[in-house]
Amino acid sequence: MQRSLMLEHAAKLRWHLDIVDQPAVHAWALALYRAGERHPETVTDYFPHGAVRAWWPELAEQLKRHAGDERGHAALYTRAIERLGEPVHDVDERDVFNHAIRAHTPISWAIHDGDGRDVIRLKVAHFLAHAHHLEKRVMRSLDYHVEACALRRRDHVLSVVERVHADEARHVRTTHDALIALTTEIERRVIVEMHERAEAAATSAFSARQTRTFLARLGSRVPFARRLVYAASAFVMEQSGG
Repeated sequence: MQRSLMLEHAAKLRWHLDIVDQPAVHAWALALYRAGERHPETVTDYFPHGAVRAWWPELAEQLKRHAGDERGHAALYTRAIERLGEPVHDVDERDVFNHAIRAHTPISWAIHDGDGRDVIRLKVAHFLAHAHHLEKRVMRSLDYHVEACALRRRDHVLSVVERVHADEARHVRTTHDALIALTTEIERRVIVEMHERAEAAATSAFSARQTRTFLARLGSRVPFARRLVYAASAFVMEQSGG
């Protein structure tokens, strides 16, 4: 098991090193992170602090702060891309990880006029579970990106991803704690399993898509042997994602 984890770490770190080694590739990856941070501004069902304030004021403040963090992260990524000397651009909806997870999530957490307290409670619980698994996955990705930036001395980007990583770690904790506070153990087990499955399926599909994009646009800039490995990895992820 330990050897398997070491090999996985080496492979993922190698991927991030290939990304940060070239400014255009690095900017592309940062644009993907940026797109996820901007997603809440494009929808109406994220961070429903107004809908919960009457019953759970502390949770309302937590959600409001979380939303503010996401806006701040998007601005940080924008500046990091500009510091690389690359243009800042929005990405296709299919390249936003939030959309990928939602495509695999069989429930809506949008709150409507007339929803009662208990309906709102369960919808917010679903949103928190979604956000928890999303943030945890992003944090895992940033683990490798922080390491790659440090090894390649991309200091101006490193300071950004380290700050975002710290916030994501806090978000993972706060969404988990809020979910526990809002639900019974039986409710939580069902909710968590649903969002775990959605995140796992989305991760396979999203990662395969981004690997294919990397190979199509930028793959000639890495050795042929690694291109074969990346292509094989994309194929495996496509198969596992169903």
